[in-house]
Amino acid sequence: MKFGRSPQKEIRTSYELQLLQRAQAMEPAKPPHPWAAEIVVPASGCTACGWDQEENLVLISSSGYSVTQPGTGQLLHRNRDENATEEGMGPDGLTFRIPHDEQLITIFGFESGDGIRLTNDGWMLEVIYPWWPRSSVVLDNVFRQGYEYLKDTVMLDLNRLDGNVRCGFSPSGKHFVILGSGGALLYSRAAV
Repeated sequence: MKFGRSPQKEIRTSYELQLLQRAQAMEPAKPPHPWAAEIVVPASGCTACGWDQEENLVLISSSGYSVTQPGTGQLLHRNRDENATEEGMGPDGLTFRIPHDEQLITIFGFESGDGIRLTNDGWMLEVIYPWWPRSSVVLDNVFRQGYEYLKDTVMLDLNRLDGNVRCGFSPSGKHFVILGSGGALLYSRAAV
């Protein structure tokens, strides 16, 4: 007589197991060239973000919003008015009207949509879970010759972020952000 549950049969293919092993073997690192200018934006409690017309990062939380310039990390605007922030949110949670200048932007995050994950020149961001439930973010250029999924991919060092994360590129593909529990990590391409 057998008590308890019988061992679960592996349902992943050998290719999927190979990808999992490849992901688990990665060491967190800084992004490759041309990505530089890491800016840490401490802002715990952020639920969404987006890019204004000048591609400044707009971080949104239940206690207000801020606008930060990529590359320099300069705080351009901070508003702690919860009501104005709430009123700026679109009914679908996918847009935000910035109260101080009335720009309507698309947003992504934990209570919003998904960010831009692929640039016109092939840079791709992806959230993966090699050590589920811990999330990781990987960056790779899928247009490079000989591309193979996760082969030469860089797993990004999430610094002070943990838990769920979201990520996305700016519309031009010159910047990307990783949004997490402790705020955001903002990267820009190095000047050419």
